[in-house]
Amino acid sequence: MSLTKIIAGTVIGAGAIAGIAYLRNIKRAQVQLQVIPNANIHKLSLEGLTIKVDALLKNPTGASFKIKYPFIEITHKGVLAGSSQVVNKDIKIPAYGQVLIQDMMVKIPVLSFFSVMYDVVKSLLNNKAIVFTVGVITTIDLGFSQLPYEHKQDVTLKHEGNGGKKTADD
Repeated sequence: MSLTKIIAGTVIGAGAIAGIAYLRNIKRAQVQLQVIPNANIHKLSLEGLTIKVDALLKNPTGASFKIKYPFIEITHKGVLAGSSQVVNKDIKIPAYGQVLIQDMMVKIPVLSFFSVMYDVVKSLLNNKAIVFTVGVITTIDLGFSQLPYEHKQDVTLKHEGNGGKKTADD
């Protein structure tokens, strides 16, 4: 066996080991990505309910990476109530850093999910808490590979404006 083949085999083997270790570290970084959603009632009208979602994305690892702009799904009692628009934009999350994405709007039309809206409007009129599940869906872009990421969390909606009073035009 020639020295060239031995060196080539060693380089390829070392590269494969380094690649596997890198992917394992990135996989751990994905698991440690923390998403903290916050939802507020933006508008309640005859057309439906608009919910403003902010998401704080925290990266507690030493690996920086990019993600696609998050897609938001809101469910109420297991029923899909509404979702945000799809945005083709990359967001860089620095190592040991965080990014706040604000004002992602989700419209819940009255006619599409009348039973969900009935529960929501009834709760609003009775000043009761409204709990939704916010799903944040994105893709982590590692440059050479893309990994899907999804996080779901229950949130209690807060109303913006009017000192917390809910009105039909608010």
